[in-house]
Amino acid sequence: MDNWSAGFRIDEAFHPWGTLFEAVAPRRVPSGYASVKLACRSAYGFVTVYVEPAAARPDRPVTTVTYELADTGTAPRYLFAELVKRLGQPDEVTRDDSPEAANENTVVLHANWKRDKTRIGISLYGARRPSAFGDASGALYLSWVEQDVAASPFLPAWVAANDAAVAAAEGARLKVFSVRYDIYDDDYPAPSPTELALRSPHVLLTPTAIAQRLGKTTFALWSDANQSAWYLSTARTTVRLGGEDASRLHFYDIAPARGGGYTEIGTNSWSVRDAHGSTSMKDALAALETVPGVKIDRSAGHDA
Repeated sequence: MDNWSAGFRIDEAFHPWGTLFEAVAPRRVPSGYASVKLACRSAYGFVTVYVEPAAARPDRPVTTVTYELADTGTAPRYLFAELVKRLGQPDEVTRDDSPEAANENTVVLHANWKRDKTRIGISLYGARRPSAFGDASGALYLSWVEQDVAASPFLPAWVAANDAAVAAAEGARLKVFSVRYDIYDDDYPAPSPTELALRSPHVLLTPTAIAQRLGKTTFALWSDANQSAWYLSTARTTVRLGGEDASRLHFYDIAPARGGGYTEIGTNSWSVRDAHGSTSMKDALAALETVPGVKIDRSAGHDA
């Protein structure tokens, strides 16, 4: 039994869905988006050359696993046929039979199946694809699609931090800054609490008392009434400054070159951007330099 919906395999080891990336690949990725290639000889009856588990962060569950399928000399179509035998006809399939597709950088067949709480996919390459682990003829993908379940252990801490921001917003003192560019796009919804708890736990939803005073081209630096907690907010999202993931901010001053240049202030998953030379961003930088516990990494260059 393949047991796709229960977890994933790396050689003989079975890891149930919900296993943290750090438990699968200890100390391989210190922070940020986590993925690593690991030697793997076989999976689900297929000969493989390596496996690549991935998670939103090292301290979050693995939600995607990619197996590079070894080039054993067997025609790739038989790999697809084997999955059809086990899973039935795919929910989606695309093919590229053109002569130009016969190279290692092209996918000539891609198919997806949604089975219970797992999405399974296969890609077949137009030619052998080399890697440090060996040549591959395609890739098998597993994705755990139960985001609510994956996020549930981390949601209470996120909710507590979000509630603290809401409380801090009562009687808050704001400094509002304007930019020329829209900070967010109305065509894309604001992130959900589940998404933030799983992927960017230091990013909060902006309290209504703050959001009502901002628009698509403004952001604010604010504190609670006692100036004991400091935040940066757009009308949609907020970060508390000085915490584990927001004690360092970046300030990018990128001059025009081939591109038009820009100025950016942010953390690793929250940022605002304006035109190069923006006086508003310089004013925001000066204000941020007075916030206790915050360090700012400056970087300058040209927009190549």
